[in-house]
Amino acid sequence: MSPSCVMPPKKNKETEPHLLISEESILGERWCPIYEKSAKFEPNHFEQAMLNIIRQPNINSTVILRADILKEKIVDPNEGETTFISKLINSVPEVESKDREKDVVLLHKDLQDVNVREVNLDGCQLSLKNRCEIVRRMIPRNPFKDFIINQTCLVMKTEDNQSVLVVYVPHISRAEDTPYYLPPVYAVGILYHNHKVSLHYQPFELDDWRKERNKIKNMDLSERPVRIALRLLQTSTKHSGGVKVGYEKRVNHDLVVSKVDFQNRYITLKSKYSSDLVNSWCESTDPKKHVFEDLAIAAFLIEYWKTKKFNKDEFEFRDLGCGNGLLVHILMMEGYKGEGIDARARKSWKVYPQEVQEKLKEKIIVPSILLKPHPSLAKIAPHIKDNGRQFAEPMNNQVTYHTAESLLNSSYVCTTEDFPKNTFLIGNHSDELTCWIPLLGHPFMVIPCCSHALNGNRMRFPPKKVKTALLNQASASTYGSLVDHVEDIAILNGWRVEKEMLRIPSTRNAAVMSCEKVQPFQEEPSEISQLRVLDIIAMEGGAEGWVENSLNLMKKAPRSH
Repeated sequence: MSPSCVMPPKKNKETEPHLLISEESILGERWCPIYEKSAKFEPNHFEQAMLNIIRQPNINSTVILRADILKEKIVDPNEGETTFISKLINSVPEVESKDREKDVVLLHKDLQDVNVREVNLDGCQLSLKNRCEIVRRMIPRNPFKDFIINQTCLVMKTEDNQSVLVVYVPHISRAEDTPYYLPPVYAVGILYHNHKVSLHYQPFELDDWRKERNKIKNMDLSERPVRIALRLLQTSTKHSGGVKVGYEKRVNHDLVVSKVDFQNRYITLKSKYSSDLVNSWCESTDPKKHVFEDLAIAAFLIEYWKTKKFNKDEFEFRDLGCGNGLLVHILMMEGYKGEGIDARARKSWKVYPQEVQEKLKEKIIVPSILLKPHPSLAKIAPHIKDNGRQFAEPMNNQVTYHTAESLLNSSYVCTTEDFPKNTFLIGNHSDELTCWIPLLGHPFMVIPCCSHALNGNRMRFPPKKVKTALLNQASASTYGSLVDHVEDIAILNGWRVEKEMLRIPSTRNAAVMSCEKVQPFQEEPSEISQLRVLDIIAMEGGAEGWVENSLNLMKKAPRSH
């Protein structure tokens, strides 16, 4: 059979949305139904999915960053009422614009209006009562372009719990004030009833609400409010189906730094730097991916340091394997002191301000423990400063030999010994250095990417057997095994480890971090610390070849990530 004879698969009419725009709404005469779709899930699945979407409105629109829950009242016929009021209720998100002097201000409307709004259900064919009342604050991704507003979310149910209505009511008074990310109506209703989900609009209460309702009924299917209705319906049914089959999030974010603090900081940094950085990008890589990823990492680091009470005047950072230097640039522009170190300079380095250029160093990193004498020998013979080894570097059909002494004294080698005591190490996709960073004796954050052993060679680490058994999986992912391995090395070296799945545009988004050691390791002599690191290196198969691999890095083209 030729390809032209192959018939396209038939659509299942039962699962396709059905247009209701010419019909009357079951919710009453003030409402206009738009779409309906059959539901192969139960009302409790729908309610659970919708409560999740209320808390995460970014599921419905990429323009929305998040929602802050300001008030919540749950009415249980058996348990009574419970009420929650957030400390954010009387505040405005703390974000800044790059162009404050040009009257570029944070856009918001009536944020002081935090009272629950009601909807008109005159003529409704169902006896619905409020079971959950939420007032949330909608935060768009760019609040210097789209307005922040408050919005009421109601979950209403019939007495037998078989019909559920979820209503969204923005705290605005006319269609002209509607933010871009919402349909220009007074309320949106999403109803589960008789194993169907339908979406309804209620127009603003003007002098002639019938006229406004008829405007909606006469809309073309290509018009934005109708398209939004279809998307809202499809999202609600998709997620309700996911609840039914037991879908659970595979990762949890915001365990170390709060989402509100991180996202407010990210909005600020994006407003300050993103446009200039994207426009001046001179690398061959995608500017948007790298700019927004490093802005997000910088936002996380700044809030992490703030959470751990790091004073920016009392510590320095070192970005090991800093690549294009963008993260160093952002952090320095935000007033943090530090340096970036990489085996190869990048074109980007010359684009940054002079004070940033001076802090980007083209060096290879060779931990001093690979060049210095064993701690036991150093103790009895303090005059011996190196381990006497030689390292071969092939060059132009010849071999050049470097001694441990020459490398310790070379201006092209960073041994990390000259780092100030109050240094915080950053390993952002630092490849060969990833497993080394927890061994260097300073607080750190590592975002693993490519998997390498301590000798610098590519290495696939086996998954944790216990984890695999618990998850009932045949094997864990290579990336997950790398992240686990970095964590294990850090724990072996005494660090109190925290992990976070970062909100960055990358699938390699796990961060392993620590700013303190556990109690038994906090006051130990440096000799004991060095012996432990040597033991860990031996357990990892040794670091033979690290120096030679590091010397070769300076000859290779930079990686693109």
